[in-house]
Amino acid sequence: MRIVPARWLFAAAALVALAPGVRYWEHHHPKPPLHAGDSLRPIHLSSLNGSPFTLVASGRPTIINIFATWCEPCRGEAQDVADAARQLAKRGVDVIGIDQEESGAQVTRFIDEFALPYPIYIDTTGVTHRIFGARFIPTTISIDAAGRIQSIHPGPLTRSELMSIAKMTDSAG
Repeated sequence: MRIVPARWLFAAAALVALAPGVRYWEHHHPKPPLHAGDSLRPIHLSSLNGSPFTLVASGRPTIINIFATWCEPCRGEAQDVADAARQLAKRGVDVIGIDQEESGAQVTRFIDEFALPYPIYIDTTGVTHRIFGARFIPTTISIDAAGRIQSIHPGPLTRSELMSIAKMTDSAG
């Protein structure tokens, strides 16, 4: 039988003792929110049926609209976002919606009500607060083809404002 040196036992005990401290540090010292010029980090979301989905840079210009179904400014811009998404799809610009922490059934009713033609996912963990600093909704983020954030706009946008943002994003990539 082989005897484990005391230093290995000490090292193993130290790792076990430090693990909760690392989790505590990560929880209380999260990465700062992203800003214009930063690269998009993977965003862990849920699909409408609850299955996990990870949003990553797609290699195409992308507009991300963060909203909630109960939010009046979000409802006010929904038709403009839908109209812009239809036009932007023809130009190779993706539009993605992220709902903040509601049920798939609520979001599906919202999609149907406004005939939204783009994919929508649900932030079930508050990740949009942490990654984008999205404290106000709606918030719209534009990402160029290289995966760099071009702009983060809190508040509602009109169709023409969305088209202008998309044009700048498209030419930046």
